[in-house]
Amino acid sequence: MNKSTMKKFVIIDGNALIHRAYHAIPPLTAKDGTMVNAVYGFTSMLLKVLSDLKPDYMAVSFDVAGGTFRDEVYEDYKATRVKADDSLYDQIPLCYDVVEAFDIPIYVKEGFEADDVIGTIAGAPGAKTIIVSGDQDLLQLVDDKTTEVYLLRKGMSDFHLYNEAAVKEKFGFGPEKVVDYKALRGDSSDNIPGVRGVGEKTAKALIDKVGGIEEIFKALKKEDAKLIDNFKSGVINKLKDGEEDAFMSEELATIRRDVKGLKFKLKDCEIGEFDRDELTELFRKFEFYSLVKRIPGNEGADLDLSVRDKAKKKAHNKKLIIADKSNIGKIINELKKETVIAVKEVLSGEKVLDSELIGLVFVTSHGHYYIEKPDKKVFEIFEDKKKTIVGHNIKQLVKTLSNFQTFKLSNQLFDTMIASYLLNSSTRAHDLKAIALRELGRELPAGSDQTSLFGVDPHVVARELEISFDVYKIYKNQLEDSEDLGLFTDVEMALVPVLADMELNGVAIDSKMLNTLSDEVHKEIGKLQKKIYKEAGEEFNVASSVQLREVLFEKMELPTEGIKKGKTGYSTAASELEKLRDIHPIIEYIEDFRELEKLRNTYIDVLPGLVNKKTKRIHSSFNQAVTTTGRLSSSEPNLQNIPIRTKLGKKVREAFVAEPGNVLVVADYSQIELRIVASLAKDKKLIEIFERGEDVHTATAAVINNVDIKEVTKEMRSAAKGVNFGVLYGMGAFGLASRTGITNWEAKEFIEKYFEGFSQVKKYLDNTLKNARKDGYVETLFGRRRYIPELMSGNYMLKSAGERMAINMPVQGTAADLMKMAMIKTWNTMHETWSMDDAKMILQVHDEIVLEVKKDLADEVVKMVKEEMEQVAKLRVPIDVHVEVGKRWGKLK
Repeated sequence: MNKSTMKKFVIIDGNALIHRAYHAIPPLTAKDGTMVNAVYGFTSMLLKVLSDLKPDYMAVSFDVAGGTFRDEVYEDYKATRVKADDSLYDQIPLCYDVVEAFDIPIYVKEGFEADDVIGTIAGAPGAKTIIVSGDQDLLQLVDDKTTEVYLLRKGMSDFHLYNEAAVKEKFGFGPEKVVDYKALRGDSSDNIPGVRGVGEKTAKALIDKVGGIEEIFKALKKEDAKLIDNFKSGVINKLKDGEEDAFMSEELATIRRDVKGLKFKLKDCEIGEFDRDELTELFRKFEFYSLVKRIPGNEGADLDLSVRDKAKKKAHNKKLIIADKSNIGKIINELKKETVIAVKEVLSGEKVLDSELIGLVFVTSHGHYYIEKPDKKVFEIFEDKKKTIVGHNIKQLVKTLSNFQTFKLSNQLFDTMIASYLLNSSTRAHDLKAIALRELGRELPAGSDQTSLFGVDPHVVARELEISFDVYKIYKNQLEDSEDLGLFTDVEMALVPVLADMELNGVAIDSKMLNTLSDEVHKEIGKLQKKIYKEAGEEFNVASSVQLREVLFEKMELPTEGIKKGKTGYSTAASELEKLRDIHPIIEYIEDFRELEKLRNTYIDVLPGLVNKKTKRIHSSFNQAVTTTGRLSSSEPNLQNIPIRTKLGKKVREAFVAEPGNVLVVADYSQIELRIVASLAKDKKLIEIFERGEDVHTATAAVINNVDIKEVTKEMRSAAKGVNFGVLYGMGAFGLASRTGITNWEAKEFIEKYFEGFSQVKKYLDNTLKNARKDGYVETLFGRRRYIPELMSGNYMLKSAGERMAINMPVQGTAADLMKMAMIKTWNTMHETWSMDDAKMILQVHDEIVLEVKKDLADEVVKMVKEEMEQVAKLRVPIDVHVEVGKRWGKLK
């Protein structure tokens, strides 16, 4: 039969592809918390093989648990391999499910590796065999008459087809010498010894000059000239010493081709029809929606995967209708009839406050429209309370409409970014590109996110909106089927106008004060540098970790016991230098130097440059879809990172001011997370402390130390405070000791006494962790859910991080939900009562809401915000809000 017309028999090395996928793809979980990154990668590569090679026959082989005959030959075979995480091994049965759903036969044999099974069934008469693997060992099976190897070189898509010529080009010899090569140089990955001291270069030279190991050792015995004359005595001696290892290594490296009992028949491997319903159900279970269209024979087909797969069809490719005088009226009427519209602004720049509104793009199920310079009639579309407006990061649209039209958006909002954040809590990828690929298997259109002087191309915007519109259909159904709909609608979407308003409001800063502070800090840094140079005995770049490492550990010879060491040397991270604080005074100077440098470079010298030229205020961005707990984060600048307790940090906060005639009202939840712990744990003692209005840390110290509250010392309170907050973060004795300065033994005893005194807290924490392991997730008091696949990891560090997340997320997440609800209530009441010029919300940082109000309204606003924040929800303990009024943020509290 002509080679080009021969049928193809493809054999997949299952374990090789699974391992490659697991290490190539970051942790990925289905909504039930099942880790599926390896399954996804394996399935993706399987589909690529089906598409690229178009096999007539196909089989898959996997390794099986337990030893093989090679372990009997050499007890240290593969002994140096580090066991992978359990999360990898847990996915192998799922890969079996995928293969079986495609109706592809699986061949395995106890006592043998997959390579041996492959070697036995390869070269079956009637077809050309192509072996798919990432393992170069299989190149020994290449035979131009029967077998080629489709070798995965890098990543998950870089395959190269090896015939005899390609093998020779790679190694310098043909497939028949691959085993000899491995027998000589060994293989560290399989712990095959080879001939000690013979490396790649020497092994290739020996094969080239002499031949395989049979010829080499015959030549050694005969002292053949082609061996003796071409190689130094050192190589000859290594061969003499390593003969036994060489032949053992040959046996280990040789793939068996005679495995019995496989019951293999080529006709059983014929590619035919598979159960499409079973396969699509499996893809739905694993949430591999982006892979559906790659199933052979399914390109563009509707697999009846409900709303998601109808959305997964190729882009609509509807023509963008550009409004003009002849059709504008008709377009507006059409848009007014629609109940769901995806909308995106087209601006002249990236930031709303610095841009002009060029136009609006609308996408509906019936068409794509672009309206330049929209007028009042267009904006009437946004006054329909029954209409849903869809977008990705829709806050930008809300800001645009508020900034250019100054009216309150009345529509219902649906943000696909926030929906992804709620529905896919175990991933951080909620940008449109990631969502389009994950949910639809589609790429963003060319030109996305490219802004010019004339704005973004509206045709590109329409294609982006098309993706948002299709994702909306998927997420809407998911939210309705889940318990997240109320949280999405009543909290996250209700918060969008609040955050948009805060960002537009901005906050005033005292640039003159910051300039003065910069000069003072610069001088202080200079003084610290001199002190550091004096202690070090030389001048150097303190900010350079390389130079600092050299000075501290090589020239000054500070002790390195307990200091982490990396590839470049001992660590100079703050946590490591802290261990040397009592050893040498230079450490304290370095810590102070770093704090000043960080604040100067991050805030003091940067904030004045962030002042908007039009508004004369700083406009930070508040992000809803970043943190793992549901808390807001901020950027440009990051307000959360301004130190609260340090003198200089307070100075920086003092630069945030109210404008003339106004004051700042700062409302702060008092010890909200501990109040939440008391409520969730139903701990009677902790509840009583809050009901009595006592200082919780002092009262905790009294319980732990079994003393009257009046007898609590400063040290007792400090330790109690450490353990109170440590409980929220899953802190152990070591962490508490580091935080409070007590010994590990004292910390351990302190934690034990704490749990004796507050036994329900201990029970709550244990049950939370137990349920998290069972369910794969934790949730807040209000139903915000966080899946934690790390709990199933075999990696100690990952698992420990997962346990800490399981402990602190319900508490921090509940606090985040409370804060968001409080912001919504406060903002709504404020705007119903006063004008936007008289009272506005400007910041939310940690447990604080910051308002800027007219001075004569301060008392009324204080009463309002305290009432709204304290009554936002019912806990088992009173919610307490501390409110202060002043001109400068840093002067309050």
